[in-house]
Amino acid sequence: MPAIPGPRTPAQLFRVTRAFQRSLPEGLEHLHDTYGQVSAFGLGPTRTHFLFGPDANALVLGNEENFRFSGAYDMLRPIAGDTALVTTDGEPHARRKRKARPSFHRGGAEESTRLILAAIDEAIDRWRPGQYVDVHGTLRSAIRSAMLRQFCGERLAAQEGPLVAELERIHELMDYPLPRQLVAWKLPSAARRRALAAIAAVDRVLYEEIQRRRREGDPGGRGHRSGKGSRDLIAVMLSEDGPAMSDQEVRDMVVSALIAGYDPVGSGLGWAVYNCLNTPGVWQRLRDEAHDASSRDTSSGDGASAARGRELSYTNWAVQESLRTHPPVVMSPRRCVRSFRYQGHLIPGGSLVAVSAYITHRSPAVWAQPDRFLPERWDASREGHRAPTPFEYLPYGYGGRRCVGASIASVVLPTALSRLALRTTLNLRTRHPQFGGIPALIPRDGLFVEVEAPPVREGAGGVLTRGPR
Repeated sequence: MPAIPGPRTPAQLFRVTRAFQRSLPEGLEHLHDTYGQVSAFGLGPTRTHFLFGPDANALVLGNEENFRFSGAYDMLRPIAGDTALVTTDGEPHARRKRKARPSFHRGGAEESTRLILAAIDEAIDRWRPGQYVDVHGTLRSAIRSAMLRQFCGERLAAQEGPLVAELERIHELMDYPLPRQLVAWKLPSAARRRALAAIAAVDRVLYEEIQRRRREGDPGGRGHRSGKGSRDLIAVMLSEDGPAMSDQEVRDMVVSALIAGYDPVGSGLGWAVYNCLNTPGVWQRLRDEAHDASSRDTSSGDGASAARGRELSYTNWAVQESLRTHPPVVMSPRRCVRSFRYQGHLIPGGSLVAVSAYITHRSPAVWAQPDRFLPERWDASREGHRAPTPFEYLPYGYGGRRCVGASIASVVLPTALSRLALRTTLNLRTRHPQFGGIPALIPRDGLFVEVEAPPVREGAGGVLTRGPR
């Protein structure tokens, strides 16, 4: 049985570590390009076997019995909790996911879209021609504000400032480069102390709200309704529909939903803006499609709603293509239960195993011109079009372990992108953004645009403004 390829000499170990220190995608690319489809890197419990390509994705993500979350995401356990979806498997995982489903499926996704569009509109209203804006940071903040309201209710949304400050302290450590983060969680450090203190502060607020609602017989929370028929996630988890949830299960679901919600959705939207502005003609085509949608529906002048977002063909192609080139979830680790063989190599039971959507999405064996941003490749009527398999295109994972926020993202991203194209003219200033982030792929130093004069609608006789909500 051949030895599993990987760095062995001090020089090789240094090069791999340095690549991961720069960014998670760069580390994965280094392993793939240097050692091939199978490699191993790390020491002791962090030693990870990397399997690249669609076949590896099918093996690992399609076999939940042998490849488990438990033991693979221990780094997130201090934040997400022992009962979070990302740290559990089997029946307990399925039970909690079913309980939370109303917050993430059609009704919850549309309510999230409404809140996010309102928050984005408020941000755009503050932009002025000539202003430089970190569009990723601004959109991420707007999405976080909306999801805080959607998941935690109006009462906690009123405490947004202090809660956001604590969440940012948590993300400070979560967004460290992978080698530095692995060390920081194990050893005493200022960043670790700040993160743990921030988690404790968020916990105090959440547990107090959960216990107050139980004590007062008010599972929905005062003022929890932010739209007709809507319920925040705390209300859903405390409801009598389905199995009863402990305080910890409610807390863990809310915290993990926030962390796994606004960062991946913000990442998806930020990179979509970048790709569409960086590719000539795309932003204008998005705007034209949004105008056409507005003209067909005179009930609203905003050019984008959750229902209409599903009908914006080109905009959806642009989103799908951006999720291909910049998937929010770059790497997916699992802990294998039993030993298995792959491409002639024996992977021992208990090992950490990781696959990568990023490497698959950039593979020339799967995609023609993989490094080009081509929304048209998603046009099913295009000659030579071939729809990718679920293991060739998986920006939010696969199957029963697909990201719980994927349903929200699929509605929010095209709708919000259409709204931005309709309402703004932006000049991209960050031409070569560097990768950052671990839970979600982000532009490390921001994504800056220059705001230009608002677009003029042809034939409207004036500057386009936001229609009534």
